[in-house]
Amino acid sequence: MDPVKNPYAPGAGTRPPELAGRQEILDAAGIAIQRVQAGRFAKSFIFIGLRGVGKTVLLNEVTRIAERLGCNTSPPKV
Repeated sequence: MDPVKNPYAPGAGTRPPELAGRQEILDAAGIAIQRVQAGRFAKSFIFIGLRGVGKTVLLNEVTRIAERLGCNTSPPKV
């Protein structure tokens, strides 16, 4: 593959141009957030995987989804 056009660009939390194959995970996160907002039970999930597979990118995207749905995602002040 041409190294200039390769979409994979390693970097902690750096969002790639495309989150290929992740829409099901993001949809499940959005549903879980909406269920919690409605006072219903929602299963939690944990992102696991080797370094560089996109765990932090997914967490950042779930944060964006939660904020778009009106959730406060700021860490608590101690």
